[in-house]
Order: sequence, then structure tokens, then C-alpha cells
Amino acid sequence: MKKLFQVIVVLLLAPLSAFAGLAVPGEFSPILASESFELNGQKMIVEKHMADQAITLRVSDADGKQIFTSEVLGSEEKKFVIDRQALSLTVRDLNGDNSPELITAAFYGPASGLYIFTYDAVSKQFKPMQFIHPEADLTRDFMVSDMRQENGEDLMFLSNDVVRALGMIYSADPEVEAVAGFYFYKFADGAFKFVESKPVPSDE
Repeated sequence: MKKLFQVIVVLLLAPLSAFAGLAVPGEFSPILASESFELNGQKMIVEKHMADQAITLRVSDADGKQIFTSEVLGSEEKKFVIDRQALSLTVRDLNGDNSPELITAAFYGPASGLYIFTYDAVSKQFKPMQFIHPEADLTRDFMVSDMRQENGEDLMFLSNDVVRALGMIYSADPEVEAVAGFYFYKFADGAFKFVESKPVPSDE
């Protein structure tokens, strides 16, 4: 009887071990990533949350008081590359104003977005940095890639002031086939502005 009980226990536990480590991000813990930083001499923490397939950033002070919550950024976890590392969330001073920028990414089919939030001292709130494409008369609160890469290389920082997105380049001529390419943006006057696009080299 004791041996039969042991067999039953093994059979019951086997499915649990088989699926160990296969949890969906955000399924059991709503916090996908977190970073500590200082703002005006005060300790802060930013957390990347997932709830009901909605990803947001939340900033709290040392007492746990929430001072900022972003709009929904996407529905799936996404990484980006900075300093040759694939990260989900980081805090950097990109523009040299001695206030940190909050950097993250999220996926919302069919595209990925890179988000950079900068602190506005007047409103005392974090606001998204804009990505501007003058030629297309397009301004967004994020940089877009429509060629998702799990390693994060579709959304990449080449330096603090230059970012690159992987995406399809479409010709004005409908007879010309679209090709995979890189879109480059450079920081200037408080925003990231489109510089150029280039086809992906054949050896990349």
C-alpha cells in the first residue's frame, strides 16, 4: 500500500516538473524588471509591470508612493540592446541633464517599440521622448521595429545619442520590392530625429 501511494505521488508531481520553468512572463509575478535610481537626491524605483496582457512602467519613491505610471506600452515582453547587452529595462542619463531616462521596450503585434521616458522638472513627471521622421511627417512617442528579434537587436543603441531600428524599407515605386534595413535616429533638441535608412548588408 505504501509503495502504491508513492507511485501515485510521483505521477501527480511529474506534470509539475515537466512544465517547470515554462511560465509566461508576468503570469505569476506582475514585475518583469526593476531598477533603482536617484532623482533630485531621492531614491526611486522603476518597475516594468505586466497585468492583463498590458505592460506599463511604474515609478515609486522610497516610501512606496507611486509617482508615475505610463500608458500601456504593449502586450508582450521585449528586449532592446544597449552597451551590447540585451535588457528589458534600464536607467541612464542619455541627454546629460543629470536626470535619469527610463528605457524599456514592449511588443504589440505586429511591431516592437522602444520607449525612453525623460523627467520634466516643470511638471515633475516623466514624459516620453519623441522620435521624429520629418520626411514622413511622422512623430511618435517610441521607435518602431516591424522585424522582431528575440535577442533585442531590432532595437539597438549604438551610443547614448544614436539608436537603430530594424525594419522593412519600402520604395515609393510599387514595382520595387521592400528590403530589410536599418533606420537611424540621432538625439538633438530634446528628441530623436531620423537621420537615414540603409539596407541591411548581405553579411549581417
